[in-house]
Amino acid sequence: MANRIFKVGYILKGTGLSAVMLAFALFFTIQQTRAQNKPALEYQVKAAFLYNFTRFISWPASAFNSPKAPFIIGIVGNDPFGSYLEDIIDQEKVDDHPIIVQRYHDIRDINNCQILYISAGDNNKIKEIIAGVAHKNVLTVSDADKFVNWGGIINFFKDDNKLRVQINTAAAKAAGVEISSKLLKISKIH
Repeated sequence: MANRIFKVGYILKGTGLSAVMLAFALFFTIQQTRAQNKPALEYQVKAAFLYNFTRFISWPASAFNSPKAPFIIGIVGNDPFGSYLEDIIDQEKVDDHPIIVQRYHDIRDINNCQILYISAGDNNKIKEIIAGVAHKNVLTVSDADKFVNWGGIINFFKDDNKLRVQINTAAAKAAGVEISSKLLKISKIH
């Protein structure tokens, strides 16, 4: 970024523009750089939800390869979070499990994870992913329409411009994850 600022200052100096214009150009460059690194506010909120699910949902010990294995938040498909999710979970743990983020391009890449965010997109692909992890202690999450109808566990949706969650309790039970009554109280139950 410093290189970009230097280039902007050099270009403006050659044009004879004032220091005010230079300050404006620097501000614009910094704001543009920050905007490129931050996901939309909606996905910042969704990233916070994903992290907070670790506090209100329990996984059986069999969901982990070992007692100190990482707690994995997986993302399959398009990643709308950028580095924001990593920023939230940095140095965080679920019990003795350090939380990490893994990105997957294909269902065959998903080996072991506890939360799987499935990007909205091809409905048939989403259904295939849900079926592929249905009995693996994986909490599936998406913002795809009809996600819980297809067997997904948690669906993000908007209600009066507020982000809400819909929970498929039967799918959660089948996956062996236990959802806190506190989370259930604030959710729409499918």
